Amino acid sequence: MDKLQNLASLILDEAQALGAQDAQCTVAETQTREFNVDGGEFSLMRTLFDRSVSITVLKDHRKGSVHINRFDEDAVKAAIRDCIAASDSAEPDEAWEFSHEACSLSFTDGEPVCDTEALFMRTRELLFQIAERHPKIMVEQMITHHASGHSVYMNTNGVTYEETEGAYAFSIMYSAHEGEKGSSFFSSEVVVEHLDRPIIDCALIESELSAVEKQIETQSLDGKFVGTALLAPSALLEIVISTMIGNFLSDSSLIEGTSIWKDRLGTQVADPRFSMSITPDADHVVLREHHTGEGFRSEAFDLIRDGKLESFDLSAYGSNKTGFPRAKASGWNLTVKSGDTALDDLIAGMDHGILVMRFSGGAPAPSGEFSGVAKNSFLIENGKLQGALSETMISGSVPDMLMNLRGITTEVLQNGSLSVPYMAFDGVTISGQ
Repeated sequence: MDKLQNLASLILDEAQALGAQDAQCTVAETQTREFNVDGGEFSLMRTLFDRSVSITVLKDHRKGSVHINRFDEDAVKAAIRDCIAASDSAEPDEAWEFSHEACSLSFTDGEPVCDTEALFMRTRELLFQIAERHPKIMVEQMITHHASGHSVYMNTNGVTYEETEGAYAFSIMYSAHEGEKGSSFFSSEVVVEHLDRPIIDCALIESELSAVEKQIETQSLDGKFVGTALLAPSALLEIVISTMIGNFLSDSSLIEGTSIWKDRLGTQVADPRFSMSITPDADHVVLREHHTGEGFRSEAFDLIRDGKLESFDLSAYGSNKTGFPRAKASGWNLTVKSGDTALDDLIAGMDHGILVMRFSGGAPAPSGEFSGVAKNSFLIENGKLQGALSETMISGSVPDMLMNLRGITTEVLQNGSLSVPYMAFDGVTISGQ
């Protein structure tokens, strides 16, 4: 780690010598041990080594940034000169800011040392268990790896963070087949700190495999109706959460003035049962965020609490541009509050609707209007799943959906980064052929 600290100090000294008033850098080394499975068979084992240097300078309120993957002094000094040159050609903007909260902190997260034999055994076990429990599932690709890293963030205002981290990640892409018939593909992912239990029992992998196995035979939906959309966690993230953050809460939407919530802080924007927080220190998060990209110490905070908009998701730059408070953390360590209804009970209370596991659509409008294809979906009639649907269109308005929340499940997806339940929303347009 001393090597990384010395390199970071050299970068900041050189940047200031070349005229930068403020500078920050992150220097990191990572190692990845990886297994690949293609078509159900092991196809690759490899170890990857990487180095990265990210430098940002502020000179006369002009920002320049560069990224390189070399540590040798000549390359680093050339990168600093390029960074200064980039700032010289940028437009001045007094909103740029790095943290001035001087500190020197060290953190260790996850499991930095890889147990390669255990990783192989859990990978092989996962393949065997899928074949045994779900014989119709074809594993098209599986990538499992352990990534470990050491990094130093440092800026010219006396802020230093040292981080050591490591975790195991499993990513599976699969579909179900019987004869010449097959389902749409689906993917499941999880990040774990330890390999102390079978991976098929982590996150929602078992239930997702079971659902896809039931999607070989599909039915088409005739006509069009307005009903209830029950969104699985992945679909909830794709349709609702990403729209809220990207269109209503982010730097770009608030700086450009396109956010429909720009004047809604402290007001009701969702059903009182809906709460969403950024939680970098939550127990379910394996690799925690300790600081923002501008060097501020990360803390948990509420975006929406009991349906009320509590905070925007603004960087220091976005805060300075808009006048709204800076978010206390960045990233996607999200916690969406779970409910008090079991998934089966939520389905039992639905008269006419659809369960959506995956969504494919274009970018939503700034207002939150969306339209796209419900993938890996099931028709729900009279409180029961009636069978898998062929590709079916769904459309609606995210702000309206948040106010027409039917229910939230006790079941949640916890994949090592976030915690998200199933949610059902009324008033969604569902269209067949």
